[in-house]
Amino acid sequence: MTYFSSASVSARTLPTDWPPLKLYLRETGRQSFSVADLVYLQAVANYSWLNWVDGRRMLMPRTLKYYSPKLPNEWFIRLHRNCVVNRRYVERLERTETGGLVHLSTGDVLPVSRRRWSSVRRQLANNMPHLN
Repeated sequence: MTYFSSASVSARTLPTDWPPLKLYLRETGRQSFSVADLVYLQAVANYSWLNWVDGRRMLMPRTLKYYSPKLPNEWFIRLHRNCVVNRRYVERLERTETGGLVHLSTGDVLPVSRRRWSSVRRQLANNMPHLN
């Protein structure tokens, strides 16, 4: 059962003035990356995969707890204990027998924990009125 589908999100709340993420990359040193281009973060033990809109994936030696304060709360939603997603890239939300799923505009599908399902749905409904 699909609850909503959306490809457009209002540009008026775009966090353009949010400070960029400063990451250290072994090959190039310290670089800044726009938070608006970050699609989702996924934790694996004490590391985090940062997935960008251009398809890049970076494995960083930090936990999600480290990155969470560096992200704008109005744009990033915690889906699961190991996953945070940028709501700009959420295309649709789906409820299945095994739990919830978030479909992203990049083609990725991320699970939503049963405990967080109602909270995620409510947070997404604030920006996407067709969900109500």
